[in-house]
Amino acid sequence: MAVERVSKRYIAGGAPLAALERLDLRVAPGEFVSLLGPSGAGKSTLLNLVAGLETPEEGRVCVEGMEVGRSSGAPPIAYMQQKDLLLPWRTVWDNVLLGPELRSGAERERLSPRARSLLAEFGLEGFAAAWPAELSGGMRQRAALIRTLLCEQPVLLLDEPFGALDAITRGRLQRHLARLWRELNKTVLLVTHDVDEALLLSTRVVLLGGPPGRIEEDLALPPGGPSAAELGPLRAHVLQRLDALTPAAP
Repeated sequence: MAVERVSKRYIAGGAPLAALERLDLRVAPGEFVSLLGPSGAGKSTLLNLVAGLETPEEGRVCVEGMEVGRSSGAPPIAYMQQKDLLLPWRTVWDNVLLGPELRSGAERERLSPRARSLLAEFGLEGFAAAWPAELSGGMRQRAALIRTLLCEQPVLLLDEPFGALDAITRGRLQRHLARLWRELNKTVLLVTHDVDEALLLSTRVVLLGGPPGRIEEDLALPPGGPSAAELGPLRAHVLQRLDALTPAAP
């Protein structure tokens, strides 16, 4: 994945607002990169550009050799946003199999055993016939993550997927995600405000400042993740940098 000299601007209050300005970012296949930064640093805008939901004014975005927005077809990504976005008129079973179903009936049938396995692993095996309104927030997020994985795309974009969950549920989903990332060899770009989440899950942590969004530090983490002795100093360093990047309250 390559983001090359990308700029993105909006109109806010009748005036132009630069969300990103000539930003460069490369993510190698199989990497897990977390984006940290204050509000206004362009984190979600960057994910939307990679997903092809928005178009840059300058620069280009390439995913798996495809130039997003200029090549035919959708980029090979699966995108899980902050809200679970489950379709309320479909059961949990039909929601998690939405991606395969959109490809073909044969794909839905092929991935049904995988869907059953993931529902059991995520503690949702008894809720396949339930409607989204009948689930707790944590259960809905689990279903949304399963749906994202069943899209079977090489690149996962995750925009604060666990931010609204309680600490216990968030920790469980983080462990599931870490294991599945290792097993499936996905490339992951995660937006989070949780420093520990970023340090424990990622191969790299990218600190963004702004607006306009810009990379302030690209921190490579030790192979296999930081040890207990390394975690404390890393956390302190990242928190100090984030504090310096966050504008003072008026």
